This record gives sequence, structure tokens and C-alpha cells, in this order.
Amino acid sequence: MLMPPAPTDTKPSANPYDFIVNQAPKPKKPSLLSSQTSFVKRLLVIFGGAFGLIIVIIIIASIFSSKPKTSGLLSIAEQQATLISLAHSATTTAGQQITKNLAASVQLSLISNQLSVVNYLKTTGDSKLTITSLSTSQGAVLSKQLISTPANTFDSEYVQLTQTQLASYLTLIKQTFSSSDPASQKILLSNSYASANLLLKEANATSTGLQ
Repeated sequence: MLMPPAPTDTKPSANPYDFIVNQAPKPKKPSLLSSQTSFVKRLLVIFGGAFGLIIVIIIIASIFSSKPKTSGLLSIAEQQATLISLAHSATTTAGQQITKNLAASVQLSLISNQLSVVNYLKTTGDSKLTITSLSTSQGAVLSKQLISTPANTFDSEYVQLTQTQLASYLTLIKQTFSSSDPASQKILLSNSYASANLLLKEANATSTGLQ
């Protein structure tokens, strides 16, 4: 009796080199919210993102932020330069001591105030500003007018010019103060106004005391 043939295995034999061709699947990295992610790593990522957002906000704010208005302060510094120039002429040419005292007070007060204004303007971006650059054509005209005044009327001419210029100076400070924003600028203007008001009172008293 013939035995039936043994069944043959039709499945292909396993490739002994499959481990080279077919790499083992890589383990998945845990996500930020996964329980496998440490609490410290989560905090680092959150704080890093928040810090980056703050930097972006600061950069955008610095680009679009408006600088404080300084045109009024520049005009004030120029007016101070005119008054200082007139006072300088009076200290050497005036005939009466009361006039020289007024000129000395103007110089002492306004030179200090002018330096404060110039330093403030430099901090706001006008780094090239200097004291000598504050001279104006109007100041030059007034100085020339004063120098050409006869000696017998020099004192009264100087006092009158000082009164007029101080009144304009006070008005300019008021106008600049009303349109200024930073508190530091308002404090600067308040100090300048107080000093100018005292000088105007002294100028008025000098005008009355002239012989």
C-alpha cells in the first residue's frame, strides 16, 4: 500500500537577515502633556514661551512708542540763552549796582536751569545739542540793541528788555507745561517757572529802584 506524499510547507522560509532590512519600531516620545514628561520640563517650556512673548512685546512697544515732545523745551533753552546773553552784557556795562545785581541773578538762575533743560533734551535723543547752539537771531539782535544803547540809558534799557523777555519766557513755559506728558518734564518746567517768576519780581523791583 502506497503512502500519500507528505504535505509540503508552501510558506516562504523566514529571511535570517530581516532584522537588518526591517528596523524595530522606535518608541514614541512622550508629549508635553504626557504623564511621562517631568514637571520640571513642563515648567521650563512654559516659562521659556512666556519669556519669549515678553521680549516680543517689549520690542514692539519700543518701536511704536512715541517720544516725549521736546520742541517747547528747545524754545525755552533758546529763550534762556537770550536772557543770559543780555545779563552778561549788563554785568560789565551797567552803571548802577542794582542793575548789576539783577544781571547776576539772571545769570546764576538761568544758567543752572538751562543746563538742566539741555541735559534732559540729550536724554531724549538730541545728543548733539550744545549750549553754544542755542543762540538765535533774535537774541543777537537784542544783544546788539543793548550794546549800542548810550551809557546814560543803558540800565533802564536792560531792565526793560529783561522784563519783556522774562514775561515771554514765563508764557512759553506755561504753554509747554500744558502739552507735556512725562512727569520728569513737568517737574523741570515747574522749577524753571518758579525761578523765572522770582526773576521777574526782581526785575520789576529793579525798574522801580533805578535812579
